[in-house]
Amino acid sequence: MSSRRGLLATVGSVAVAGMAGCGGSATGGSDTVDCHTSAFAHGDGDALDNGARGTVEDGDVRLAVPLSVDDVRENDIDSLEVYDAADALAYTIPVSAEDAGLMANKAGVNEGQLLYEQSLGHRPFHGRYRVVAVNTAGETVDSVTIEFNCFPDVTD
Repeated sequence: MSSRRGLLATVGSVAVAGMAGCGGSATGGSDTVDCHTSAFAHGDGDALDNGARGTVEDGDVRLAVPLSVDDVRENDIDSLEVYDAADALAYTIPVSAEDAGLMANKAGVNEGQLLYEQSLGHRPFHGRYRVVAVNTAGETVDSVTIEFNCFPDVTD
């Protein structure tokens, strides 16, 4: 039987892939997929159980990381460190539970959830990133490693 974390990672990967940008064409043609995201590794915490995903907005690829406001408060999460495939620090995203009020009307955010995004480039774009949630003491709270492919825009 799979461990709870293994089951969560599998379910999270399927959910993330499903949320990664499916949309039908305006002409009623077949669905297209903007990005496909897979989770490869997960840390020991649960703050990043919702994973991370590649998304596309106006042709720009973004890394999107959903966090629970409660997890941010309980774990005193101060930032998300994003490491590239060579394990070099590529981005640091500041995090605050106080951001909830600003994100309340943001698309893709559920009640009690924060969504942090980092612009990565224009599609087509692919990459592997390790996202690390860090608390105010500089300690790792949780991590997740994802790989995604954001495909070229398909036009008729």
